Amino acid sequence: MKKFLFILLSWVVIDGLPAQNNSCANMFALLENKIWKVQFPQNKQYAMEMEFRDAGWRSTFLQGGKRRETFYSYSLCGDTIKVFELRENYIIQELTDSTLVFQYLPNTLTIGIGPVRCMTDNSLQGKRQNENRLDSIWRAEIGWNIGILDMSGSPIKDLSTIEPPRWAKWNYDLERYYTSQMVYPEDLLKKNQAGYSVVMCSIDTLGLPHGIYILTSKHKEFDKEVIRLTKELPHCLPCRDKDDKWMKCYYAVYVPFLPQHYRDRVKADSIAEEKQKHCFIEWETVPSFQDGKSWSAQNYITQHLKYDPALLSDKQQVRGIYTIRINSYGEVYEAKVLRSCGIQDCDNQILEIIRKMPRWTPTINYYGKGEYRESVLTIPIFFKRSDCSYN
Repeated sequence: MKKFLFILLSWVVIDGLPAQNNSCANMFALLENKIWKVQFPQNKQYAMEMEFRDAGWRSTFLQGGKRRETFYSYSLCGDTIKVFELRENYIIQELTDSTLVFQYLPNTLTIGIGPVRCMTDNSLQGKRQNENRLDSIWRAEIGWNIGILDMSGSPIKDLSTIEPPRWAKWNYDLERYYTSQMVYPEDLLKKNQAGYSVVMCSIDTLGLPHGIYILTSKHKEFDKEVIRLTKELPHCLPCRDKDDKWMKCYYAVYVPFLPQHYRDRVKADSIAEEKQKHCFIEWETVPSFQDGKSWSAQNYITQHLKYDPALLSDKQQVRGIYTIRINSYGEVYEAKVLRSCGIQDCDNQILEIIRKMPRWTPTINYYGKGEYRESVLTIPIFFKRSDCSYN
């Protein structure tokens, strides 16, 4: 007997609620993490909504344009759903991966009763819509704070005062990392079992995850995969405070497990991998400075240059080429003269400016999980008579 997780549908009218004539009434049910189309007996349309959720039974009576909420508990006994307060039973007549048929046996009715048939939409589009609807329901029901949290576990109220953790390929949206890298548990994939896991971990000042903890989940197998992916998470650019200093934080992520979405992703990955065999792809981006424009670093250095134009002698301009080494956190850790401009004082000034430059966005390798990497740049700097600043 499969376990009932959640069901939402319109059902029957009890004594005192009028039935309405209709050739067919269709509703939707959520059962075992699937969307079921509910087809009621011919010429019957009922005015009572019922819902299974969290071992509870909620009912809404629609009468005279008014809604009246009631609540009952239920349990599964063999092939029967028992509603204890009302002593009403739902006899399951058929239950497969695509069909559910059961008989409602109420105490009193104003109309006749017949089997209610529920069918799933097994088309690819139907499965995607089913999973999207489940995902939207779960997101709305999640009671945990998602995203960046302070070290007390509370959400940071003013995100403008900090720079959140930033991952190489995934930027600030870590959910995309999990959904793109996950390996769906094989047994659950065969059963089309959807679900989610909400994971929280601390991010240290090196941008690495620690103290991995599952906040809530639909299945322990989902938890294992999320924990594995969290442990293998590449380092990020750590959270920074208003003084631009690295700081620790917590980070919570909702990770959906949706079978058809997973199959779509695996297929797309396979196609992309085949295309890569027949074309040239640049997997890395060069480090970028401030606004990311190609001449931003040169402009920054030039704006901070101060030299005596007399040092140029009879030349209108001279050029020096300098090497910059940037680590995977965007910090300059080495600067050298590759080709001197011929003026020692100018070379020394350039090296000093480079060493004190603000943080860069480091090289990003987009292959696989994505990661920040160290890099080496060469920057030409021109010393022009007309552009110089001298005090």
